[in-house]
Amino acid sequence: MSIFTTRDEEGALLVSFDDASGLNDFRNTPLRDALFEIIQEREDPRVAIDMDKVDYLSSSGVAILVGLKRRIETRNGKIVLFRLQSIVHDLLQVMKLDRYFVIVDDEKEAVASLRSVSSV
Repeated sequence: MSIFTTRDEEGALLVSFDDASGLNDFRNTPLRDALFEIIQEREDPRVAIDMDKVDYLSSSGVAILVGLKRRIETRNGKIVLFRLQSIVHDLLQVMKLDRYFVIVDDEKEAVASLRSVSSV
């Protein structure tokens, strides 16, 4: 059973979680490793994470997202989170991670923001 799905959209990788449990399970190193491997395989990692089905975020989930962002930025890429449920958005605000992550409303906006990345 897959915990997340991916697809390419205009040069960006869109990742959708099937539910919150896989992201938030501290024992789920296969999920983390699979996400990190996908990033390593991409020359220009531009990733949009669809958070629609994530209705809570544990410290493990936050750690996976932060680790993913660090790996993407190490490779001069960009990550965007979109379709956050209000409770998850509020949590990120309380933790001041809304300043760390780019957060947009929908997929169209996410893909557009990733397209605006210029190579330096």
